[in-house]
Amino acid sequence: MEDYIVMAAMYPTMTSGKVDKFLVRIGDKVAPGTAVAEIISEGYFTLLSEVAGRVKEFYVMEGDYVEVDTALIEIKLAEEE
Repeated sequence: MEDYIVMAAMYPTMTSGKVDKFLVRIGDKVAPGTAVAEIISEGYFTLLSEVAGRVKEFYVMEGDYVEVDTALIEIKLAEEE
């Protein structure tokens, strides 16, 4: 089973942001609280994982501007490993 890391709103009025840099690669293990991306939107923010598993696929590229709640990374959940 898969889950997704989405562009979270870093502040109440945030509607979009730029994926500046991914901090994980395909195959890396993530857990809740793992830093997965650096986001720029009226400031510099670190996006954290809310799920445990392995990075399976990226849906956007570094430098892309995306809307809040857009899936950025597909995670293969830990219970399947």
